Amino acid sequence: MLSSILPWLKKKSLRELVTQVSARSISFLGEQDGPVERQVKARWLPILSAQPQIRRAFLVRASYDGQSGVHVVLALCSNAGADLTLIKSLRVPYAEIFHRDCPLDLAFVSSAQESKIAEVCPPFYTGI
Repeated sequence: MLSSILPWLKKKSLRELVTQVSARSISFLGEQDGPVERQVKARWLPILSAQPQIRRAFLVRASYDGQSGVHVVLALCSNAGADLTLIKSLRVPYAEIFHRDCPLDLAFVSSAQESKIAEVCPPFYTGI
């Protein structure tokens, strides 16, 4: 499941902040990393470490079948699947750092997708 988090719409309900996007296939291209990305990753770490169901997290560039361009995806490997409360928590530091017109795609990925991502991108978070 891919979701685009639109953090600047604070007056809307969470369900209105999350737009589900379907893609038949995703190609993972490499790590998205730089000074600003390291800032947001550092702010995500305490949120993720409080979630025992999250095994690993990646910030990865990806392309979606049938869509143009490269997207930045926060890919979460979870034992429990999609979690709207977690999405809400993760959007707060993202919104504080990035411009409001900069959506974040978030995916709760399968084990097969996790293996593909790990081939091109190291995790920035690994649970215990």
